[in-house]
Amino acid sequence: MSEARDTGWARLSSVRIGAVVALAVAAAFVIWLVVRRNDDSSSTNTTTSTEAVKPIGPVAATAAALRVASAEAKQPIYWVGPRRGQKYELTRTAGGRVYVRYLPAGAKIGNRRADYTIVGTYPTPDALKVLKDLSKQSDEKSVSAPGGGIAVYSTSAPTNVYVAFPSSDVQIEVFDPSAKKALRLVTTGRVAPVG
Repeated sequence: MSEARDTGWARLSSVRIGAVVALAVAAAFVIWLVVRRNDDSSSTNTTTSTEAVKPIGPVAATAAALRVASAEAKQPIYWVGPRRGQKYELTRTAGGRVYVRYLPAGAKIGNRRADYTIVGTYPTPDALKVLKDLSKQSDEKSVSAPGGGIAVYSTSAPTNVYVAFPSSDVQIEVFDPSAKKALRLVTTGRVAPVG
């Protein structure tokens, strides 16, 4: 399945954002191994013109590093703003999906626990229409989001709230172990591009 058509898989209740992060970690490791092996051989060129963006992480990041990653990818990266006492973990896939995870002091970058707030930014053409269509399904709930957006979540996975805004080609996912907190982050306008 191509990245351009997989906007629905992120909505399946059986897919947890922790699993997505774990897959991104594994993919980054495999890519690192391939690149490292090919760097040792001067006769092999692995760079292709079809690469959308360079994968990143998971790595520790600052707000400034998130802004740089956003500029490099030529797409906004969303987050829920700075949080005192927490560090940011950045992961970006080759397909352009970006995850900003908020980790408390003492939590290691790259750990696979899904106990923390995560904001995912996914390239999705006409993202607002995609979510409006999704909101019509019987197991989905929707609420208005600030700025004319819409937020949608599955009744079977309310800890994952998806939001899109007018004239935007990105879908944002906010995960938090507390469904109430995930929804509150979206409805109170905390979801915004890093800037």
